[in-house]
Amino acid sequence: MKYTTARSITTLLFALATEVLAERVDINNYFRLISDVHKYYHTSCVIFADLDTTTLMHTWSREFSRRRVMTMTVTFADLVSGYNKYRDTIVRPLFVVLLDTSEAMSEFAKATRNIKPMSFPAWLVVFLQRPGNPLEKYCRHPAGNVFNVDFSTLMLVKCYDQPILMEWYGVHDNHTGTFKLATWSPSKGLLLRTRKSLVARRCDMFGEKFRVASVRESPFFSVENGGTIGGFLGLLLIELSRAMNFTMEILDPVDAYGSWNQQRNMWTGVIGQLVVGKADIGVSEFTLMPGRMDVVDFTLPLIHSRSRLYFKQPDSTDVHWSGYFQAFSSGIWIMIVTIIITASILLTVMKAKKCFSASLLFENYMRVWGIFCQQSLSEFPNELSMRLAFFSIYVSAFIISSAYSASLISYLTLTTVSLPFSTLEDYIKDGSYKLIITKDSVDYDVIKHMKDPVYLKMNKLLEEKYLPVVLSEGFKQICERKNLGYLVSEASKNAVALPCKVMHIDTGRIDSLAMVLPKDSPYTIFMNYQ
Repeated sequence: MKYTTARSITTLLFALATEVLAERVDINNYFRLISDVHKYYHTSCVIFADLDTTTLMHTWSREFSRRRVMTMTVTFADLVSGYNKYRDTIVRPLFVVLLDTSEAMSEFAKATRNIKPMSFPAWLVVFLQRPGNPLEKYCRHPAGNVFNVDFSTLMLVKCYDQPILMEWYGVHDNHTGTFKLATWSPSKGLLLRTRKSLVARRCDMFGEKFRVASVRESPFFSVENGGTIGGFLGLLLIELSRAMNFTMEILDPVDAYGSWNQQRNMWTGVIGQLVVGKADIGVSEFTLMPGRMDVVDFTLPLIHSRSRLYFKQPDSTDVHWSGYFQAFSSGIWIMIVTIIITASILLTVMKAKKCFSASLLFENYMRVWGIFCQQSLSEFPNELSMRLAFFSIYVSAFIISSAYSASLISYLTLTTVSLPFSTLEDYIKDGSYKLIITKDSVDYDVIKHMKDPVYLKMNKLLEEKYLPVVLSEGFKQICERKNLGYLVSEASKNAVALPCKVMHIDTGRIDSLAMVLPKDSPYTIFMNYQ
């Protein structure tokens, strides 16, 4: 009897303990939930954050291992310290956070303040059942932005026994936006409530203010005195603000696009404003370069343009001394010289008969040369043979002179203006033309830091003290100064009014121009989508 009573009591206690545990964490149900979310986001692994239930951890890890899914458990402290390492070594993981007390939520909120960016992993936050459900008010109606989520964060939240999975993301620093993404139940699994992609369903920034930085006299962005925004990139920004519902604060333009200043150990220009957090977007024609991509985000390329070296077009009225020889080809000039020498020898032979002398040859050479230069003879010979010879020479000289005059007039009239070089290598070899580049531009960085032999030699031709700040100043310099080249993109050249006619040689480089945002900006992918 006693044995039966003890057994009944033990069975009852075990049933009650099992029921309490099932109320708090149903192992099988939550495993299926985590597995469904893992599949939806296509994450590479599952990381449990601050999961202190050893039995639960081993159970879930064993089940995921059977499905060939890697798992690990980290504390909130380890999560903060190793977050950057995870970014470098792991493709997007799924972080699972289980919250049941205010202390746990506060600890998680403290950890997220030191995690940037929150959009690197996918998050699944589960509010667990507990007597009184102390977090229910915040779970159902989140106030502020306790978890420090940003606009592109992938965070799904399951609130107690609610079947709906809510998507949480940051709209402002002190506001959390929510979206009913799916419903989940143990029997049916995860059922999406929308087929829209992330970028399609988050197209509303709720009037958030964007600080817009730009370069002074940018050919693609301008602000008139009345505040009217113009230029290709300006009109594009206006359309983006309408599509994404954000407002703009136009900052005062700066003189430079931005480059790394080694003396001051900082970035200059618009890129410098983005790096230190003084601006939210740079709207000018920024060229994609590896050094810049380490500190800022670029939108998709908006313009592709050839990099070219521009020069003032030479004056067609200035004929180089060698131009007078261009009327005839080299073969004709050789024939004329041969005729003069041959005629001089024949005249000497005919006149000297038996006595041939160098002085007589020189005398006849001067006579023939004079005839070709349209000079008359001091005396005309009496011999018939000599007269016929000189007459033949006069006729030949007249024909050649007439043909040369006609050819020279045609050459001067239809002459093609050209530079003394056609490639970068020839430009460097010539060495008579100096070089200018827009200050703190990508071309300046290329010339200064590229190890290519051609660019190293171009750096020696660079006139540092005459570097223009804006495009118009650069083209003004090459129009007013002699023997000067200006390295700039074709798109930039086409967007400004030129004070003179210019010519160019191609550098062989094609630039991709885009707008820039701060590094790891949550808005980059959404702007690219729009």
